Amino acid sequence: MDTSSQPSDDKRELDALRRRAYGPNPDIQTDPAALARLEELEAARKAVPPDAADTGLGEPAAAADGAPSPDPAWTAPREGTPQSLWRRLTATRARRSSLVAGALVVFLALAYTMASLVGQPRPDAILQPIADEGENAVFKTLSFYSSNADESTIRGYQPYRGRQPVFHMDRRGYQCLRIFGPGYGEPNPNCVPPGVDLFADVDTWPLQNHDFIEGIPGLPDGSIARFHYRGHSVDVFLYPASKAD
Repeated sequence: MDTSSQPSDDKRELDALRRRAYGPNPDIQTDPAALARLEELEAARKAVPPDAADTGLGEPAAAADGAPSPDPAWTAPREGTPQSLWRRLTATRARRSSLVAGALVVFLALAYTMASLVGQPRPDAILQPIADEGENAVFKTLSFYSSNADESTIRGYQPYRGRQPVFHMDRRGYQCLRIFGPGYGEPNPNCVPPGVDLFADVDTWPLQNHDFIEGIPGLPDGSIARFHYRGHSVDVFLYPASKAD
């Protein structure tokens, strides 16, 4: 019996079953036997070893074990087909767009960080909390003058040019900052709700240079020293007035 026609018979049968399964009017779901045969032929086709490929000119050669070779009509598009080229082109564009978008985000983040660092003025002094707060005359004075201060929250910082910032909370829960000068009189506090920037300004004017509360020695008249509360420190920013003013 001649078995040379067996692979082509299996191939024709597989093509016919595929048309019933994937064609315009599929009906193989109603034929369990045909469906089982299709699965059997598909499994046999996938079992063909890679070296059983065609010679490059005609129909693919049959495998040595008699299993049918893949049907070109049902295989995935080759690398050179228009569909394959379009998929590769769109995938490359998508990857390129993702890389460009990612690089743009990183660049904008770095630019924003650098702008914020460059745009922020550097403090002229950074005052740290002082030790032995309970022994400092500032706290005794503050406790004596201000009944509105919560004594458990009083915190003093290093003096700057004879002026010492003191932080405390008031009975409303507001954060307050006072700047004490020589003599330790009781200056009015600047108080803000939690979450709002807290600072106090000390101005230097001709009639206040001798005052024990206002004025910063060594600065031109009209200058401003801003004490900015940071929690762990108090930053001092000087805004000297022009001598021509």
